[in-house]
Amino acid sequence: MAISSLSERQTSLESNVKSYFHNMSKVCENETTTNTTKTNQTQEVYQGCYIDAPSRDFDVWPTVDRSKMPAVCFKKCRSLGYAYAGLQNGAQCFCGSSFGRFGKAPESDCNMICTRDRTTVCGGSWRNSVYKLI
Repeated sequence: MAISSLSERQTSLESNVKSYFHNMSKVCENETTTNTTKTNQTQEVYQGCYIDAPSRDFDVWPTVDRSKMPAVCFKKCRSLGYAYAGLQNGAQCFCGSSFGRFGKAPESDCNMICTRDRTTVCGGSWRNSVYKLI
């Protein structure tokens, strides 16, 4: 069936995007406790997608080479002694001892791919992909 009007095309595209993120959300919900990243005998365990705000959910926003996300963020937060790393907006790094004061967000809100590791999601706009550093 051909889609003729711009409005119909836009509606179809929006439907496809919503369906994709809905399906990805279900996959992420099922994998939340098993999604891990291992780096030289260290491990990062995905905790979920969380809301951020101008007053910030995490304690520290360290300076890191954004072209090397997420590994450089995990390394920096670990070296500063923090238990959690938050990845946001594709290339931002946050560190903290706790997180979640603004609440959990739908997994579909964390939809930006990391700048270096194109297989890892690095949060979204005002959304942190949170990892526990082990």
